[in-house]
Amino acid sequence: MTDLISAVLAKEGIWHEVQTTAEGRTNLIARIGVESELPPIILISHTDVVGCENQAWKHPPFEAVEEDRIIYGRGTVDTKHLTAMQLGALLALKDHTLNRAVYLLATSDEEQGSSLGMPRLVQQYGDLFKRGLVINEGGGFCITHQGNPYWLCTVGEKGRIEVKVTIEGASGPASFKSENKAVDTFIGLLDHLGSYQFPAVDTAVHRLFTEVVGTESTHSFLNHFRWYNSHDAIILQRYDIGTQVNVLPYRIEFEFSLQLLPGRSEQEARSLLASLFAGTGVSYEVLRFDAGFESDCTNRFYKTMETLVQRHYGADRLIPVYALGRTDGRFLGPLPSDVYGFSPVTDAIPFETILKLVHQVDERIDRDSIVKGTRFLTDLIQTMGNC
Repeated sequence: MTDLISAVLAKEGIWHEVQTTAEGRTNLIARIGVESELPPIILISHTDVVGCENQAWKHPPFEAVEEDRIIYGRGTVDTKHLTAMQLGALLALKDHTLNRAVYLLATSDEEQGSSLGMPRLVQQYGDLFKRGLVINEGGGFCITHQGNPYWLCTVGEKGRIEVKVTIEGASGPASFKSENKAVDTFIGLLDHLGSYQFPAVDTAVHRLFTEVVGTESTHSFLNHFRWYNSHDAIILQRYDIGTQVNVLPYRIEFEFSLQLLPGRSEQEARSLLASLFAGTGVSYEVLRFDAGFESDCTNRFYKTMETLVQRHYGADRLIPVYALGRTDGRFLGPLPSDVYGFSPVTDAIPFETILKLVHQVDERIDRDSIVKGTRFLTDLIQTMGNC
Protein backbone atom coordinates (compact mmCIF):
# COMPACT_ATOMS: atom_id res chain seq x y z
CA MET A 1 0.00 0.00 0.00
CA THR A 2 2.93 2.34 0.57
CA ASP A 3 3.66 2.09 -3.17
CA LEU A 4 0.24 3.55 -3.91
CA ILE A 5 0.59 6.30 -1.31
CA SER A 6 4.08 7.12 -2.57
CA ALA A 7 2.82 7.42 -6.15
CA VAL A 8 0.07 9.82 -5.06
CA LEU A 9 2.49 11.94 -3.05
CA ALA A 10 5.02 12.04 -5.87
CA LYS A 11 2.35 13.20 -8.32
CA GLU A 12 1.40 16.01 -5.91
CA GLY A 13 4.99 17.02 -5.25
CA ILE A 14 4.90 16.24 -1.53
CA TRP A 15 8.17 15.30 0.16
CA HIS A 16 8.22 11.71 1.35
CA GLU A 17 10.49 8.74 1.90
CA VAL A 18 9.84 4.99 1.98
CA GLN A 19 11.76 2.90 4.48
CA THR A 20 12.19 -0.83 3.77
CA THR A 21 12.72 -2.94 6.91
CA ALA A 22 12.27 -6.46 5.47
CA GLU A 23 10.90 -8.15 2.40
CA GLY A 24 7.32 -6.98 2.04
CA ARG A 25 7.64 -4.57 4.97
CA THR A 26 7.80 -0.86 4.18
CA ASN A 27 7.06 2.31 6.13
CA LEU A 28 6.35 5.76 4.75
CA ILE A 29 6.95 9.27 6.06
CA ALA A 30 5.68 12.41 4.32
CA ARG A 31 5.65 16.08 5.28
CA ILE A 32 3.93 19.32 4.45
CA GLY A 33 4.31 22.66 6.25
CA VAL A 34 7.57 23.94 7.69
CA GLU A 35 9.91 22.99 10.48
CA SER A 36 9.42 25.45 13.35
CA GLU A 37 9.53 25.76 17.12
CA LEU A 38 5.87 24.76 17.29
CA PRO A 39 5.00 21.13 18.04
CA PRO A 40 4.53 19.16 14.80
CA ILE A 41 1.24 17.48 13.97
CA ILE A 42 1.77 13.78 13.30
CA LEU A 43 -0.80 11.61 11.54
CA ILE A 44 -0.17 7.91 12.08
CA SER A 45 -1.83 4.71 10.87
CA HIS A 46 -0.82 1.20 9.92
CA THR A 47 -1.38 -0.37 6.51
CA ASP A 48 -1.05 -4.04 7.43
CA VAL A 49 -4.09 -6.14 8.31
CA VAL A 50 -4.98 -9.47 9.88
CA GLY A 51 -5.88 -12.45 7.71
CA CYS A 52 -9.29 -13.65 6.49
CA GLU A 53 -8.74 -17.39 6.47
CA ASN A 54 -11.84 -19.54 7.02
CA GLN A 55 -14.16 -16.55 6.89
CA ALA A 56 -17.20 -16.33 4.59
CA TRP A 57 -17.49 -12.70 3.47
CA LYS A 58 -20.41 -11.03 1.74
CA HIS A 59 -17.90 -9.51 -0.72
CA PRO A 60 -14.26 -10.42 -1.42
CA PRO A 61 -12.30 -8.95 1.51
CA PHE A 62 -9.52 -7.37 -0.56
CA GLU A 63 -11.55 -5.73 -3.33
CA ALA A 64 -13.13 -2.81 -1.40
CA VAL A 65 -16.60 -3.45 -2.83
CA GLU A 66 -19.02 -0.58 -2.18
CA GLU A 67 -22.71 -1.31 -1.69
CA ASP A 68 -25.24 1.32 -0.62
CA ARG A 69 -22.39 3.68 0.36
CA ILE A 70 -20.85 0.99 2.59
CA ILE A 71 -17.32 -0.15 1.70
CA TYR A 72 -16.51 -3.76 2.60
CA GLY A 73 -12.93 -4.94 3.06
CA ARG A 74 -10.31 -6.15 5.47
CA GLY A 75 -8.71 -3.16 7.14
CA THR A 76 -11.49 -0.68 6.37
CA VAL A 77 -11.84 0.00 10.10
CA ASP A 78 -8.38 -1.12 11.26
CA THR A 79 -6.97 1.24 9.97
CA LYS A 80 -7.04 2.00 6.24
CA HIS A 81 -9.95 4.40 6.63
CA LEU A 82 -7.68 6.48 8.87
CA THR A 83 -4.86 6.31 6.32
CA ALA A 84 -7.26 7.52 3.63
CA MET A 85 -8.54 10.42 5.78
CA GLN A 86 -5.04 11.50 6.75
CA LEU A 87 -3.77 11.32 3.18
CA GLY A 88 -6.80 13.28 1.98
CA ALA A 89 -6.15 16.01 4.56
CA LEU A 90 -2.49 16.19 3.57
CA LEU A 91 -3.41 16.61 -0.11
CA ALA A 92 -6.03 19.24 0.70
CA LEU A 93 -3.48 21.37 2.58
CA LYS A 94 -0.33 20.80 0.53
CA ASP A 95 -0.39 24.32 -0.93
CA HIS A 96 -1.51 26.10 2.25
CA THR A 97 0.85 28.12 4.40
CA LEU A 98 1.20 26.36 7.74
CA ASN A 99 3.22 27.49 10.73
CA ARG A 100 4.45 24.04 11.68
CA ALA A 101 5.37 20.68 10.18
CA VAL A 102 2.68 18.09 9.50
CA TYR A 103 3.88 14.50 9.13
CA LEU A 104 2.10 11.48 7.72
CA LEU A 105 3.41 8.12 8.96
CA ALA A 106 2.01 4.94 7.37
CA THR A 107 3.65 1.86 8.81
CA SER A 108 3.70 -1.91 8.50
CA ASP A 109 3.80 -4.78 10.98
CA GLU A 110 1.47 -3.31 13.64
CA GLU A 111 -0.64 -6.47 13.73
CA GLN A 112 2.51 -8.53 14.36
CA GLY A 113 3.92 -6.45 17.19
CA SER A 114 5.33 -3.51 15.17
CA SER A 115 9.02 -4.47 15.36
CA LEU A 116 9.45 -3.73 11.63
CA GLY A 117 7.15 -0.73 11.63
CA MET A 118 6.82 2.36 13.81
CA PRO A 119 9.91 1.74 16.00
CA ARG A 120 12.07 1.85 12.87
CA LEU A 121 10.66 5.22 11.80
CA VAL A 122 11.11 6.57 15.33
CA GLN A 123 14.68 5.30 15.37
CA GLN A 124 15.50 7.17 12.16
CA TYR A 125 13.34 10.29 12.48
CA GLY A 126 12.45 10.44 16.18
CA ASP A 127 14.01 13.86 16.82
CA LEU A 128 11.46 15.35 14.40
CA PHE A 129 8.54 13.90 16.36
CA LYS A 130 9.35 15.19 19.87
CA ARG A 131 6.58 17.27 21.46
CA GLY A 132 4.33 16.07 18.64
CA LEU A 133 0.55 16.29 18.54
CA VAL A 134 -0.38 12.85 17.25
CA ILE A 135 -3.60 11.60 15.66
CA ASN A 136 -3.74 7.82 16.04
CA GLU A 137 -6.24 4.97 15.93
CA GLY A 138 -8.26 3.83 18.94
CA GLY A 139 -11.08 6.37 19.24
CA GLY A 140 -13.34 8.57 17.16
CA PHE A 141 -16.45 6.48 17.68
CA CYS A 142 -19.92 7.65 18.69
CA ILE A 143 -21.45 6.54 21.95
CA THR A 144 -24.88 7.76 23.11
CA HIS A 145 -25.20 8.85 26.73
CA GLN A 146 -28.47 10.08 28.20
CA GLY A 147 -29.82 10.60 24.70
CA ASN A 148 -26.89 12.75 23.52
CA PRO A 149 -24.08 11.81 21.11
CA TYR A 150 -20.51 11.80 22.42
CA TRP A 151 -17.30 10.79 20.66
CA LEU A 152 -14.62 8.68 22.35
CA CYS A 153 -11.02 9.92 22.26
CA THR A 154 -8.12 7.91 23.67
CA VAL A 155 -5.64 10.05 25.56
CA GLY A 156 -2.96 7.59 26.56
CA GLU A 157 -2.21 3.94 26.99
CA LYS A 158 -1.67 1.74 29.99
CA GLY A 159 1.73 0.24 30.57
CA ARG A 160 2.20 -3.45 31.05
CA ILE A 161 4.49 -5.95 32.68
CA GLU A 162 4.43 -9.38 31.05
CA VAL A 163 4.92 -12.40 33.28
CA LYS A 164 5.56 -16.12 32.74
CA VAL A 165 4.41 -18.45 35.51
CA THR A 166 5.61 -22.04 35.99
CA ILE A 167 3.76 -24.51 38.23
CA GLU A 168 5.14 -27.96 39.00
CA GLY A 169 3.41 -30.82 40.80
CA ALA A 170 2.73 -34.54 40.78
CA SER A 171 1.70 -36.30 37.57
CA GLY A 172 -0.35 -39.45 37.11
CA PRO A 173 -3.87 -40.55 36.08
CA ALA A 174 -6.45 -37.77 36.33
CA SER A 175 -8.75 -40.01 38.38
CA PHE A 176 -6.09 -40.86 40.97
CA LYS A 177 -5.84 -38.81 44.15
CA SER A 178 -2.71 -36.68 44.37
CA GLU A 179 -1.49 -34.45 47.17
CA ASN A 180 0.31 -32.05 44.84
CA LYS A 181 -1.67 -31.49 41.69
CA ALA A 182 -0.28 -28.76 39.45
CA VAL A 183 -3.80 -28.37 38.07
CA ASP A 184 -5.21 -27.54 41.51
CA THR A 185 -2.51 -24.94 42.05
CA PHE A 186 -3.19 -23.51 38.58
CA ILE A 187 -6.95 -23.21 39.18
CA GLY A 188 -6.41 -21.69 42.61
CA LEU A 189 -3.94 -19.16 41.26
CA LEU A 190 -6.27 -18.14 38.43
CA ASP A 191 -9.04 -17.62 40.96
CA HIS A 192 -6.68 -15.55 43.13
CA LEU A 193 -5.54 -13.37 40.22
CA GLY A 194 -9.04 -13.01 38.82
CA SER A 195 -10.53 -11.88 42.11
CA TYR A 196 -7.73 -9.51 43.09
CA GLN A 197 -9.16 -6.07 43.92
CA PHE A 198 -7.01 -3.28 42.55
CA PRO A 199 -7.50 0.04 44.33
CA ALA A 200 -9.01 2.96 42.43
CA VAL A 201 -6.60 5.73 41.37
CA ASP A 202 -7.84 9.25 40.69
CA THR A 203 -6.07 9.86 37.36
CA ALA A 204 -6.45 13.04 35.30
CA VAL A 205 -8.27 11.03 32.64
CA HIS A 206 -10.67 9.60 35.21
CA ARG A 207 -11.42 13.07 36.57
CA LEU A 208 -12.20 14.53 33.14
CA PHE A 209 -14.21 11.45 32.20
CA THR A 210 -16.33 11.95 35.33
CA GLU A 211 -16.73 15.66 34.57
CA VAL A 212 -18.04 14.84 31.08
CA VAL A 213 -20.13 11.73 31.80
CA GLY A 214 -21.09 12.25 35.42
CA THR A 215 -20.81 9.85 38.32
CA GLU A 216 -23.51 7.44 37.13
CA SER A 217 -24.42 5.88 33.81
CA THR A 218 -26.70 3.11 32.63
CA HIS A 219 -24.44 2.51 29.63
CA SER A 220 -22.40 -0.66 30.19
CA PHE A 221 -19.46 0.48 28.04
CA LEU A 222 -19.18 3.79 29.87
CA ASN A 223 -19.25 1.99 33.21
CA HIS A 224 -16.47 -0.26 31.95
CA PHE A 225 -14.41 2.73 30.86
CA ARG A 226 -15.02 4.44 34.22
CA TRP A 227 -13.41 1.45 35.94
CA TYR A 228 -10.70 1.02 33.27
CA ASN A 229 -9.59 4.67 33.57
CA SER A 230 -8.90 4.30 37.29
CA HIS A 231 -7.69 0.73 37.85
CA ASP A 232 -4.85 -1.58 36.96
CA ALA A 233 -5.93 -4.93 35.49
CA ILE A 234 -4.79 -8.50 34.83
CA ILE A 235 -5.01 -10.06 31.37
CA LEU A 236 -4.42 -13.80 30.80
CA GLN A 237 -2.54 -14.21 27.51
CA ARG A 238 -1.50 -17.85 27.07
CA TYR A 239 -1.45 -21.16 28.92
CA ASP A 240 -0.06 -24.66 28.32
CA ILE A 241 -1.36 -27.56 30.41
CA GLY A 242 -0.25 -30.38 28.12
CA THR A 243 -2.07 -32.48 25.53
CA GLN A 244 -2.29 -35.97 27.07
CA VAL A 245 -5.83 -37.23 27.67
CA ASN A 246 -6.82 -38.25 31.24
CA VAL A 247 -3.31 -37.53 32.54
CA LEU A 248 -2.49 -34.85 35.07
CA PRO A 249 0.25 -32.53 33.81
CA TYR A 250 3.23 -32.28 36.14
CA ARG A 251 4.16 -28.88 34.72
CA ILE A 252 1.93 -25.97 33.70
CA GLU A 253 3.07 -22.71 32.16
CA PHE A 254 1.01 -19.63 31.52
CA GLU A 255 1.60 -16.00 30.71
CA PHE A 256 -0.32 -12.96 31.79
CA SER A 257 0.19 -9.22 31.85
CA LEU A 258 -0.56 -6.53 34.36
CA GLN A 259 -2.05 -3.52 32.62
CA LEU A 260 -0.77 -0.57 34.61
CA LEU A 261 -2.06 2.98 34.79
CA PRO A 262 0.32 5.56 33.31
CA GLY A 263 2.96 6.72 35.79
CA ARG A 264 3.67 3.27 37.19
CA SER A 265 7.39 2.47 37.27
CA GLU A 266 8.92 -0.96 36.73
CA GLN A 267 9.84 -1.07 40.42
CA GLU A 268 6.21 -0.44 41.38
CA ALA A 269 5.09 -3.14 38.96
CA ARG A 270 7.53 -5.67 40.42
CA SER A 271 6.38 -4.80 43.96
CA LEU A 272 2.79 -5.40 42.90
CA LEU A 273 3.76 -8.79 41.47
CA ALA A 274 5.50 -9.72 44.72
CA SER A 275 2.34 -8.98 46.68
CA LEU A 276 0.21 -10.91 44.18
CA PHE A 277 2.34 -14.05 44.51
CA ALA A 278 3.09 -13.84 48.23
CA GLY A 279 2.33 -17.18 49.89
CA THR A 280 1.47 -19.01 46.66
CA GLY A 281 4.72 -20.97 46.39
CA VAL A 282 4.68 -20.39 42.63
CA SER A 283 7.68 -19.13 40.66
CA TYR A 284 7.37 -16.47 37.99
CA GLU A 285 9.57 -14.64 35.53
CA VAL A 286 9.21 -11.06 34.27
CA LEU A 287 9.46 -11.11 30.47
CA ARG A 288 9.29 -7.38 29.76
CA PHE A 289 8.05 -4.07 31.03
CA ASP A 290 6.61 -1.21 28.97
CA ALA A 291 5.68 2.05 30.66
CA GLY A 292 2.35 3.67 29.88
CA PHE A 293 1.81 7.28 28.91
CA GLU A 294 -0.87 9.92 29.32
CA SER A 295 -1.63 12.79 26.95
CA ASP A 296 -2.66 16.34 27.82
CA CYS A 297 -6.43 16.86 27.90
CA THR A 298 -6.16 20.58 28.66
CA ASN A 299 -4.05 21.87 25.79
CA ARG A 300 -5.22 23.83 22.76
CA PHE A 301 -5.05 20.81 20.46
CA TYR A 302 -7.49 18.73 22.53
CA LYS A 303 -9.84 21.68 23.02
CA THR A 304 -9.74 22.40 19.28
CA MET A 305 -10.57 18.77 18.55
CA GLU A 306 -13.56 18.98 20.87
CA THR A 307 -14.81 22.20 19.25
CA LEU A 308 -14.49 20.71 15.77
CA VAL A 309 -16.21 17.46 16.78
CA GLN A 310 -19.14 19.53 17.95
CA ARG A 311 -19.15 21.46 14.67
CA HIS A 312 -18.65 18.55 12.26
CA TYR A 313 -20.55 15.78 14.06
CA GLY A 314 -22.95 17.49 16.45
CA ALA A 315 -21.22 15.91 19.43
CA ASP A 316 -21.94 17.02 22.96
CA ARG A 317 -18.35 16.46 24.20
CA LEU A 318 -15.32 14.26 23.73
CA ILE A 319 -15.11 11.41 26.25
CA PRO A 320 -11.47 10.78 27.26
CA VAL A 321 -10.39 7.18 27.85
CA TYR A 322 -7.22 5.12 27.91
CA ALA A 323 -6.80 2.91 24.85
CA LEU A 324 -8.16 -0.59 25.39
CA GLY A 325 -5.11 -2.21 23.79
CA ARG A 326 -1.67 -1.32 22.53
CA THR A 327 -1.17 0.81 19.42
CA ASP A 328 1.79 2.31 17.60
CA GLY A 329 1.20 5.41 19.69
CA ARG A 330 3.21 3.73 22.44
CA PHE A 331 6.40 4.46 20.49
CA LEU A 332 5.66 8.19 20.27
CA GLY A 333 4.13 8.94 23.69
CA PRO A 334 7.42 8.50 25.61
CA LEU A 335 9.42 10.84 23.28
CA PRO A 336 7.43 12.73 24.63
CA SER A 337 4.44 13.42 22.40
CA ASP A 338 0.75 13.84 23.07
CA VAL A 339 -1.05 10.96 21.35
CA TYR A 340 -4.79 11.06 20.71
CA GLY A 341 -6.72 8.08 19.36
CA PHE A 342 -9.25 9.69 17.07
CA SER A 343 -10.13 8.17 13.69
CA PRO A 344 -13.57 9.75 13.38
CA VAL A 345 -16.54 7.86 11.98
CA THR A 346 -20.16 8.93 11.78
CA ASP A 347 -22.88 7.80 14.17
CA ALA A 348 -23.97 5.35 11.44
CA ILE A 349 -21.37 2.99 12.92
CA PRO A 350 -21.52 3.44 16.72
CA PHE A 351 -18.90 2.13 19.13
CA GLU A 352 -20.89 -1.02 19.91
CA THR A 353 -20.82 -1.95 16.21
CA ILE A 354 -17.14 -1.08 15.75
CA LEU A 355 -16.20 -3.67 18.37
CA LYS A 356 -17.94 -6.34 16.28
CA LEU A 357 -16.19 -5.32 13.04
CA VAL A 358 -12.50 -5.11 13.90
CA HIS A 359 -10.72 -8.27 12.64
CA GLN A 360 -14.11 -9.84 11.90
CA VAL A 361 -16.12 -11.01 8.90
CA ASP A 362 -17.57 -8.23 6.69
CA GLU A 363 -15.45 -5.48 8.21
CA ARG A 364 -16.80 -2.28 6.66
CA ILE A 365 -16.99 1.50 6.77
CA ASP A 366 -19.51 3.96 5.40
CA ARG A 367 -18.35 6.36 2.69
CA ASP A 368 -19.64 9.34 4.69
CA SER A 369 -17.23 8.53 7.51
CA ILE A 370 -14.24 8.87 5.21
CA VAL A 371 -15.54 12.08 3.61
CA LYS A 372 -16.43 13.74 6.92
CA GLY A 373 -13.32 12.44 8.64
CA THR A 374 -11.13 13.96 5.94
CA ARG A 375 -12.89 17.31 6.38
CA PHE A 376 -12.49 17.12 10.15
CA LEU A 377 -8.74 16.40 9.98
CA THR A 378 -8.26 19.07 7.33
CA ASP A 379 -10.01 21.61 9.55
CA LEU A 380 -8.03 20.51 12.62
CA ILE A 381 -4.66 20.81 10.86
CA GLN A 382 -5.53 24.13 9.24
CA THR A 383 -6.79 25.59 12.53
CA MET A 384 -3.70 24.50 14.46
CA GLY A 385 -1.45 25.43 11.54
CA ASN A 386 -2.65 29.02 11.63
CA CYS A 387 -2.45 29.66 15.38
